[in-house]
Amino acid sequence: MLDIIVKEVVIINYINESQLRKGIVEGFLLMIIGQSVDLYGYEISQKFADIGVDDVSMGTIYPILTKFEKNDWVITEIRKSDEGPSRKYYALSAEGKLAQADFISRFATYINIFESLR
Repeated sequence: MLDIIVKEVVIINYINESQLRKGIVEGFLLMIIGQSVDLYGYEISQKFADIGVDDVSMGTIYPILTKFEKNDWVITEIRKSDEGPSRKYYALSAEGKLAQADFISRFATYINIFESLR
């Protein structure tokens, strides 16, 4: 029992490491965007909160979205809003859908490895 607890603590500590966390957040962001027709920044942060990841700030999300734009993983559109300034909406491009599928595959592999070590 103690070895399981130790393994879980080690995994949690690794998840808190910035590079691993960044990769996971990027993958989750691909999945969140892929579940909708399109979303703007605040909606994306709300989706993170809805799945229980409420410590991902807009200061984390926007640089990743910029990276996605540079990689051609998202299609963007600026639309006027009745509630304030214009909003930039994000949708996955064909390349983004491939990146999403790759993340899902790799993440599933890591989960299987983790489970085999439990």
